[in-house]
Amino acid sequence: MLDFAGKNWGNLASVAGLIVAGIGAFFAKRASTAARQARQATLSNSLAEEINLAQKLAAEVTNLVDLGKHDLARLRSNDLHDRTVTIIGRWNATLSINSKNNILNAKSQLEALRAVTSRLSATAAAPTPRQLSQMQASCERIRDIFVEEHASAMRRNDEADNG
Repeated sequence: MLDFAGKNWGNLASVAGLIVAGIGAFFAKRASTAARQARQATLSNSLAEEINLAQKLAAEVTNLVDLGKHDLARLRSNDLHDRTVTIIGRWNATLSINSKNNILNAKSQLEALRAVTSRLSATAAAPTPRQLSQMQASCERIRDIFVEEHASAMRRNDEADNG
C-alpha cells in the first residue's frame, strides 16, 4: 500500500483536490442562492417601507384637507407625489400590473389635488363645498390605494418568507 501511494502520490493528490473543489462549488452554489434570497427579501422590505411612508403621508394630507389647512396640504401632497414617482421609478420591475395601475391612479389623483390646492393657496380663497367634497374624496382614494398596496407588499414579504 505504501508502495502504491509512493508511486501515485501525485494522482492521489489530484483526486483529493478535485473532491475538495467539488465540495467547495456545491457550498458556493448554496451560498449564492441564499444571498439572492436575502437580497430579494431586503428589497421587498424596502418596497413595503416606502409604500408605508407614502401611506402615512396620504393620511396626513387627508387630515390637513379635512382641517382646511390647504397650504400645508399642498406641501405634503407635493411630498407624497415625489414619493409616488420614486416608488414607480424605483420599483417598476417589481410591482405587479395591478399595483402599477393603482399607484399611477394615486399619482393622477395627487396631480389633481395639487392643482386645486395650488389655486386655493394662490387666491387665498376657501374651497367651495363641491371642491372640498372632491378634495376629500380624492384624499380618501389616495389613502385607500396606499393602504391596499402596503398590505399587498407585506403579503408578498410573508409569502417570500414562508415559501
